[in-house]
Amino acid sequence: MRWKGLSRKAGERVRVGRRAISAPGVPSMTDRDQPTQGSGSAGDSDQQPLIDRNAVQYLDRVRAIFRPISSDELEPGLERFVGREDIFRHVGKADMASRGVQPMMQCPSYWPNGATWVPICDLEILEILDDQDVRAG
Repeated sequence: MRWKGLSRKAGERVRVGRRAISAPGVPSMTDRDQPTQGSGSAGDSDQQPLIDRNAVQYLDRVRAIFRPISSDELEPGLERFVGREDIFRHVGKADMASRGVQPMMQCPSYWPNGATWVPICDLEILEILDDQDVRAG
């Protein structure tokens, strides 16, 4: 990009009067120093790999998104939490008739009274958080 005979790179700060502004962030096709193409697509670098549910141990806290496998077994009032990111704690296992024995995660306290636990398979785990609880050795 040229301003008053000077070459400007995309994203570079320039003075206009007393203010400093950024030049447009999209480089021109005529720029000599084109950015190098990455080996992967842009979407690949932004997406983090999912965390294995088996890595979550008893009393671990996780940052996860609630994505129930079956919407017909959903407790009343939980629809508004689908797709929402929350903190859950692994509190044990329960025998669920349709899915067998499943690790269960404690719901946040502000969820409706009918929903105290959700199966771990209904969560997309983003991060395992450090827990302050002292565990039996």
